[in-house]
Amino acid sequence: MKKILIIASHPDDEVLGCGGVIALACRKGYSVRVVFLAEGVSARYNEEEFSSNKVIAEIDKRNKNAYKALDLLGVSEKEIFTSNRYCCRLDTLPQIELVKDIENHIEDFKPNMVFTHSGDDVNMDHRVSFMASLAALRPIKSQSVSDFLTFEVLSSSEWNTLNPFKPNYFVDITEVLEIKINAMQLYDKEVQEYPHSRSPEMLTALAKYRGSQSYFNAAEAFYIVRKIKNSI
Repeated sequence: MKKILIIASHPDDEVLGCGGVIALACRKGYSVRVVFLAEGVSARYNEEEFSSNKVIAEIDKRNKNAYKALDLLGVSEKEIFTSNRYCCRLDTLPQIELVKDIENHIEDFKPNMVFTHSGDDVNMDHRVSFMASLAALRPIKSQSVSDFLTFEVLSSSEWNTLNPFKPNYFVDITEVLEIKINAMQLYDKEVQEYPHSRSPEMLTALAKYRGSQSYFNAAEAFYIVRKIKNSI
């Protein structure tokens, strides 16, 4: 059975970046695991508020939204792993902590494919997630992963105009685009009104734009960091 591991910084990144692929994989009977390296709320507050009931409740709600969104996409609850690491502070942690976390999931789950953030995203947590994944996925004898890809996240990837996301791998998500949009809308505090890039209209527009690059009605785009095959 094909196994896919998603390494996401915060709950909602997984839907934005590869919600369509997740839905397609689950429809095909693949096993999908989603690992969040941080929560997605505390960056909106001052540090002294992190332990307040309000912030704790918002983090809990965000995590519950993740379970709902991923259930809609088809992911088993037991394959969803949330985190209490603070949002937008992954760069303050020893990288080895994140690398070991990812390595443990690789050893336990033994995925064939791994998707994570682009190393060129504006969001620092996204860049740290990429570097930790890159280290954890070094090609050694015990490595199960043959395909390592990065995804784009609206409101982060497109804002780096100096080094924009350059996809070289496209997946037709026409049949699951509506499910992806519906899953994202379960993150009610993260969805914004158009013309914000995290609006349903812009998610649809990006899917159609990536589709036009690959002759599909709608697509998700990825960058292949590494692909390993044992024969031609």
